[in-house]
Amino acid sequence: MEQIVWNSLLDKYFDEHTMSLHLKENSPILRKKGAPGNRQPVLSPEVMSKKELTALIDSIYAEMTTRDDAVLEIDRKLSKVLQVGPYRIVIVHPPLSDGLEMTVVKPTMKLKIEDYKLTPETFDLLKNKSKGILISGAPGSGKTTFAQALIGVYHEEHKIIKTLESPRDLQLPDDIVQYSFTYGTHDEVRDILLLSRPDYTVYDEVRNKSDFELYKDLRLTGIGLVGVIHATKPIDSIQRFLGSIEMGIIPQVIDTVIYIDKWQIGEIYQLQLTVKVPEGMQSEELARPCIVVTSFLTKTVEYEIYTFGEQIVVMPLDKSHGWPAGTEGRKATPKENLGEYAKHAIHQKLQQIIPCDFLIKVKGTSVDLYIPESYKGRIIGKWWSAINDLEKTIGLDINVKSFDDLPLLEAKVDISEGRNGLNIAFPAIYEQKTMHLLIGEDIIDVLTDRNAVATIKDKPLLKAVQKRGFVIIDTNRL
Repeated sequence: MEQIVWNSLLDKYFDEHTMSLHLKENSPILRKKGAPGNRQPVLSPEVMSKKELTALIDSIYAEMTTRDDAVLEIDRKLSKVLQVGPYRIVIVHPPLSDGLEMTVVKPTMKLKIEDYKLTPETFDLLKNKSKGILISGAPGSGKTTFAQALIGVYHEEHKIIKTLESPRDLQLPDDIVQYSFTYGTHDEVRDILLLSRPDYTVYDEVRNKSDFELYKDLRLTGIGLVGVIHATKPIDSIQRFLGSIEMGIIPQVIDTVIYIDKWQIGEIYQLQLTVKVPEGMQSEELARPCIVVTSFLTKTVEYEIYTFGEQIVVMPLDKSHGWPAGTEGRKATPKENLGEYAKHAIHQKLQQIIPCDFLIKVKGTSVDLYIPESYKGRIIGKWWSAINDLEKTIGLDINVKSFDDLPLLEAKVDISEGRNGLNIAFPAIYEQKTMHLLIGEDIIDVLTDRNAVATIKDKPLLKAVQKRGFVIIDTNRL
């Protein structure tokens, strides 16, 4: 662990425990201080006036003219980003902000890979086996610090390393080239890197679609990639790539995800593409390309990623992840997870095709479809032609049933008229639940409140209830 010290006029605002300085005209000086992973705001009684803050900013600009390690990274009319030695400085002027402000961030320490106490197996994975690494974590968790430690490993092996940063705030040896998108486009940087072919490129940070595309292009040419990305959970960093690049090539682009939590490695995921029947499905006909996400630390499969209909499904297989809502008091199984995804995707598809209200229940590789009796002929079709086409569309067998086959909820309800509409009071166990009411050939969903009361406000619906009444569908018995 190496302490970072520097000689600058900003040094007097920092000590070894201060990570950032936050200044605003006519406001108290605020610092974030503390040990890594436990930063706390510390408010100073000292108030900095606009005149004093302006003078400090002018002094920083003057210092920049005397240093070789100072650069104006971003120069906009109302905002500036400067890098002065280890200090990253963000200045914002009114009217973009409601007052002149300046934020200064400084890394308090530089960690070496030995400080992370990696197992030999983990060290070998990062040093020799992984070529598409994604470092993820929440802001301030230590992602960039870990990336810097990893750069040290490659640098000791005399690898050719280049970085992409905005701003360039990594503290690196002079022989490592640092590029900035402030002074070049993604296309220009792509051409430079593809022609110069470094052993490793460190991408700090991957944010938008252009970044995802460049990350993909560089990795697919064989360049070793280390990307840094914001994510609150390890799987979130993978999901941010879904939709930006093709699902099938994601394991070629990202083979390892390292999740940093409070400056330590919290999880390592490995990605592999295979063709299989997703967990929870049964028929071999449903085999499809799947990305299998495995925990390197526990050797267990955590997620499967695949397409279902028009959706990309990220299926948690470890019960500790918890799924879905409405399964209070227990963990959902992968089969139940699949049922929720399948139900949503199938319902959306059927809504475009079926000309009436319906209710579905997904059961493994088949679907029970409940429709009004008068529509069964149209849905099934002559010689089962229509239903066969429908089964091909959604990829599952369909059992067509009538609303008459729906199980009904045997529960006493109280109905009363209020100022806001018709109130239906259910037993207390149905508080804050979605209840399905069958009114003739229409299915209406109502949401109960904390008192297990649902209120119908829609006037045409009120008239339908008054004219035809309703029954309650017991979805637990479907």
